[in-house]
Amino acid sequence: MMEQITLTTPTVTSGITASELYRLINQPATTNGEAATIEWPEGDITLDETNQTLIWELNDYGNLPITLSRSENEWIAMAPIVAVDSVKNSTELNTVLLRQGIALPLASVGIVEIDGRDFYVAYGQLFGDSKLESICAELHATASAAMDVAELIQTHFV
Repeated sequence: MMEQITLTTPTVTSGITASELYRLINQPATTNGEAATIEWPEGDITLDETNQTLIWELNDYGNLPITLSRSENEWIAMAPIVAVDSVKNSTELNTVLLRQGIALPLASVGIVEIDGRDFYVAYGQLFGDSKLESICAELHATASAAMDVAELIQTHFV
């Protein structure tokens, strides 16, 4: 379970790895008054060290799975929403999503192949040296966008 975490380390990532971020997120909270307080999404988190990816199951977003992957120059947060083939009218949904795109702050919606099937996903990208607060905000924004799009799909397209 993730709860509010207080970090005593600098909050600029300076290109840290996913493994280092995982350790930072899981370190015990401290009471240092100068430390930054970061409210990571609440949920279970695992590390796929080989792929430099953190994997959350977010309790505070209906057990939504979300990944945070580190590449050479960026962090990518991604949450699967629904398989494209389970949507009633994907052409109409695509039009709605493209028009709504600017209403999803800090996140975008796209289609990605997962295990051989196309899925709608919410995603966000950050520079590799982004502050921890920015990474945390991106996770929340991506999860929130995924939930908003899932609600839209459930209401009008399933």
